[in-house]
Amino acid sequence: MTTPTPLPTDEVADARAGRPARSGRRRRLLVGALVGALVLGAGGVALAATAERPVSAEALVQSYADPDAVENPLTGTVGGDAAARNATYVETELVYLNGTDLSTQVATTLGIDLAEVDLEAARVGDSNVINITSTAPDRAGALAQAQTAADVYIAGRVQRLTDRINAVLASVQSQITANEQAIAALPDPPITGFDSNEQQRGALGQQSVDLLNARDTLQRAAADTSQIAGQIQQADVLPSGAVSDNVLTIAAAVLLGALLGAVLAPVVSALRGRVRDDQDVANLGVPVLSPDLPSASAPRRSSALLRAVQLQALQLPAGPVNGGSLAVVAATPGVGATFTAVAHALHAARRGKTVLVTSDGPGVADGVGGLQDHVDLTLTPSNPVAGLVVVHGLRTTPVPGLLVLVLGEATTDHVADARSIDDLLPDGFVPTATAAGWSVVVDAPPLDVSDEGVRAARQCRETLVVAAVGSSRVVDVDRAVQILHAAGTTPAGVLVNRLPRGAARSASSSSDRQPLEDEAAESRRHRRRAAEDRDRRPELDAAPVTEEMPVVRPEAPNVVARPRHG
Repeated sequence: MTTPTPLPTDEVADARAGRPARSGRRRRLLVGALVGALVLGAGGVALAATAERPVSAEALVQSYADPDAVENPLTGTVGGDAAARNATYVETELVYLNGTDLSTQVATTLGIDLAEVDLEAARVGDSNVINITSTAPDRAGALAQAQTAADVYIAGRVQRLTDRINAVLASVQSQITANEQAIAALPDPPITGFDSNEQQRGALGQQSVDLLNARDTLQRAAADTSQIAGQIQQADVLPSGAVSDNVLTIAAAVLLGALLGAVLAPVVSALRGRVRDDQDVANLGVPVLSPDLPSASAPRRSSALLRAVQLQALQLPAGPVNGGSLAVVAATPGVGATFTAVAHALHAARRGKTVLVTSDGPGVADGVGGLQDHVDLTLTPSNPVAGLVVVHGLRTTPVPGLLVLVLGEATTDHVADARSIDDLLPDGFVPTATAAGWSVVVDAPPLDVSDEGVRAARQCRETLVVAAVGSSRVVDVDRAVQILHAAGTTPAGVLVNRLPRGAARSASSSSDRQPLEDEAAESRRHRRRAAEDRDRRPELDAAPVTEEMPVVRPEAPNVVARPRHG
C-alpha cells in the first residue's frame, strides 16, 4: 500500500483553513437580497398597478391692466414705468386667483363642496399669461375645475372693467352736465363793449370739449372690454408622470427588499439553526475537515475535486487511500454524502483495490460511470488458518480496481440477503476486507432513517460526518456526532459541503456526476499508462512512488467474475 506524496506545509495549512467563512455569508446575503427584491418588487408592481393617482388639468388665460383711458379719461395717458405697473397688476390678479373667492365661485358653479376644489395659478414667465391648474381624483373633475375657473375669472375680469368704465362714464357725464349748466347760468355777452365773463365762458367750453372727448374714449373702451382678458388654451389634462412614479415605486420596493433581505437572511438562518459555514460546527468536539468539495460552478472542477479529496485524505491517516477504511455518515439526506464517498473511493482506487459499500446503487452508478457484471469476492485474511471468505453480489465498474457492493441488491441466481453491513460477514466485512489488502469506503444511509451509519462506523477505522451549508441543521450534526460517540466511535471530522442544493447534492446530479466521471476516466488512464510502462520497462516496478506515477496493482486473482443472465 502506498502513501500519497506529502504536500508542502503551507498548502496543508491553507487546506486546513478551508474556505473563508465570509464566502457562505456572502452567499446568504446575495440570496436574501434576491428573495427580498423579488418579494417587495412584486408588491411594488401590485401597488403601482392599483394606486389611484390624482389627475391635473390646466387652462391658460391672459389678462391686462385697465386701459389708460380708464385710468385717466381726460388725458388718456398714465405716467410712470409701464412694466412695473403691469407686473404689479399681474401679482394682484394672482392673489385673487389663488384666493378662496375664486374657489368658492367654482364650487358654486359646479355644485361641489369647496374642499374638493384645488386650484393654483402661476404667471408664465414675464408675460401676462396665467396658468390655472386644477387637481382632482379623476380626469373629468380636473378638466371641469380648470375650465370653470378660467371662465369665471375671465367673466369676472371683464365685469370689473365694465363696472369701472360705467362708473367713470357716469362721473364724466355728470361733469358735462354741470359744465353745461354753468355755461347756461352765465349772462349773455354784451353786443358791444367788454364781456367780463368771456374767460370763464371759454374755460367752461374747453372743459366741456375735454369731457365730451373723454366720454367718447370711455364708450369705445366699454365696447372693447372683451379684449381685457381671454382664454388662449382650453383646459387640458397634464401628463401625470404615472410611468415615472410607478418606476420609482417599483425601484424603491426592489431596493428596500434587497436591503431587508440581505439584513434578515443571516438572522433567519441563525434562528432556523442552519449550518452557515464551518464555524457553526467548529464547537462540536470534532475537527472540521477542509477544504470542502468544490461547487458545480468552480472552474477546472475535476482537478479541484481531486485536489480537495487529496487534502481531505491527508487528514484521514487510516482512511482508504492508506489501505484503511472510511465510513461516510450524514445526519440527514441531501448533503452530498454519496458524492463524497464516491470521490474518496475513486481516489483510493487509483492506489489499490477498493470496495465501495452503499445502499444507493443508482447514485453510485452515476458517479462511477455505471455498474457492470456481478462478481464474487474471495478474501484471503492475514491468518491462513481462518480460511477463505467469499462475499457474493459485488459489481464491477469501469474504474479498474473498484468494486461496488450494493446492500440488498437482488441478482438472477443469487439474492444478497444482507441488508446491513453487519450481515455480510460474522467477523465484520470491513476489517476482513482491509486485512485482505482491500481499501473500503462505506456510503451509509442518513442517521435519521437508518442506524447503518453506526454499524459502518464501528467497523471502519475512520468516520466522516458530512453536512451541507443551508441543508443541515447544527442540532442534527451535533446529534449525529453524539450518536457516534455513544456507539464507541470517534469521528475523524465533520465535512461541510457547499454543493448545489436539491438533486445536485447527490451523486446522481449531472453537475456533480461529470467530475466523478472525469475522475474515473483519469484513474483508468493512469492505470493503463502505468501498465504499459511496466510492460516496456520492468525496472519501473522498483521506482519510487510519487503522485505523478501512482502504483497500480494487478487485478486481484481472487475476484471471480460471474456473468449473470436475464
